[in-house]
Amino acid sequence: MITGMALLVRACLISFAFCLAVCTAACAQDDDSEAAPFAYQVDQINAGLPPVERQLRLDTPRSTIDSYLEAIEDDDFARAAHVLNLSAIPLEEQAEQAPRLALMLAFVLRRHNLIDWSELPDQPDARVLPDLAQSGSPYSRRSIELGEVRLDGRPVPISLQRFQAGEDEPVWLFSPLTVERTPEIFAEIRPGLLGRWIPLEERLDNLGKDSSWELLAAALLLVAGILSGVTVYYGLRALAKRLSWLRSGRKIGLTLSILVAAIAIRFGATDLVLLTGPIASNLAIASEAVGLAAGGWLFVQVVAAVSLGLSRRYVVPLEIDDPGNRRIKTTVYVMRRMALVFVALLWLGYIIHRVGVFDSFGLSVLASAGALGVLVTIAARPLLGNMVAGLQIALTDPLRVGDVVVYDGHWATVEDIAFAHTVLRTWLDTRLIVPHSDFLSKPFENWSKEGEEVRRIVKIPVDYRIEVDQVRRKVEEIVEGDPRSTSAPLVELVEADAETAVLWIWISGSTSFTSWYLHNEIREKVIAFLRDLEDGAYLPRQRHVLLRGDPRRS
Repeated sequence: MITGMALLVRACLISFAFCLAVCTAACAQDDDSEAAPFAYQVDQINAGLPPVERQLRLDTPRSTIDSYLEAIEDDDFARAAHVLNLSAIPLEEQAEQAPRLALMLAFVLRRHNLIDWSELPDQPDARVLPDLAQSGSPYSRRSIELGEVRLDGRPVPISLQRFQAGEDEPVWLFSPLTVERTPEIFAEIRPGLLGRWIPLEERLDNLGKDSSWELLAAALLLVAGILSGVTVYYGLRALAKRLSWLRSGRKIGLTLSILVAAIAIRFGATDLVLLTGPIASNLAIASEAVGLAAGGWLFVQVVAAVSLGLSRRYVVPLEIDDPGNRRIKTTVYVMRRMALVFVALLWLGYIIHRVGVFDSFGLSVLASAGALGVLVTIAARPLLGNMVAGLQIALTDPLRVGDVVVYDGHWATVEDIAFAHTVLRTWLDTRLIVPHSDFLSKPFENWSKEGEEVRRIVKIPVDYRIEVDQVRRKVEEIVEGDPRSTSAPLVELVEADAETAVLWIWISGSTSFTSWYLHNEIREKVIAFLRDLEDGAYLPRQRHVLLRGDPRRS
């Protein structure tokens, strides 16, 4: 019993000692954390700057940015310079360069819109508290990145860092890399034509705000852009009258002039004058949208003109037997319209991206938009199916522009292959509109698939006593020397009954049209020949047999 009690006491003592050791280590860790804040240790901070009369609050990232912007708005750039870590600048030059660097950095921050107050912590250690859905413990930071700026194609971080010099309190300052690269980043921002004559302090005050001179500059840019567009339009028309190869360019004159005007306004607002106010921002977005619309439509017009030129140059008329040319023309027709759809979708997507429509939408709105998109897709399934069928027609080549087809009892020529339908020109010069999907789901005859030569049959009923050789010689006489005929005709007695026989005359024409006219001419001349042959003795006739004793004979 005593032994058991001794063991129990020993176990309790060991547990107590272990808990005491853990608590001591934790307390020591807390003391160490309090004694050594999480910061970059440096020997000194901005020793080359003179002291300020009114101290800055630099204990948290938010208070640092707030104090910095307050000093900038008071035009106290020497005081704002204390927010920069000038360790990359020699001590003897810090007092001279720091105010200018503080001003340039403020311009960079506002020009690139790098300050997001919702992302700036107000704790000295910039502690990050994980969300309920996240696992992990809170952690401290000694560096916060406000954003990135492109410099020579490489990203340069604009960041705040926490520094401590000796036993002094830690402070949040702009990092030495940010301060060192500020002059280069500022040099990349072109001041514009008017900005060269305006002090940087005034440019900073007007940055992102409407001002009288920016309103005047925006009005002048609009007038200059419209004048440049009008000049291009009438200049192109004048050149088209003198130069024959520019006559086709008159059709794109209006589109080109709008594009030039939009480019001129955009270039003037961003590079020449450097407008930065809300009006300038809207002007830049509007000019970019108009320029993209005009550029897309100009691209479509150029594609249409090139395709038309290719058709005229390489696609021969239908009278010439060359199916390969019709295939080129069909491919050009379909690809031109596909390019139009691609450019329209690309332009619309880029405009939505530039305007930032989806940036301000919540997840529920985006989910609703996704559901609506599914419904629209289902509703537009016939249209999309016909468009895909049109692309399939261009790739598989079942018919081409210029082919002669027989579809649903209509003899017609393929006149055009549009987005979702095919246009057939009938022999009555009417237009039959057929969806692409119908051409792929229903059979049709393509008379000119392998060439323009078309064989036809002339059917002529005659009396069965006819001598076929006489008709054969007459047909050979008719087609002899006729350029429309491509081979010797063939005359055969194919059908016969108790009263009449039917002659089949096979003829071949160079094209579907010539074979049609040759077919009609042969029929007319053969019927005339039979009419004159023995006073029409071999024309079809009905015979009646009268029997003896028939009262009808009396």
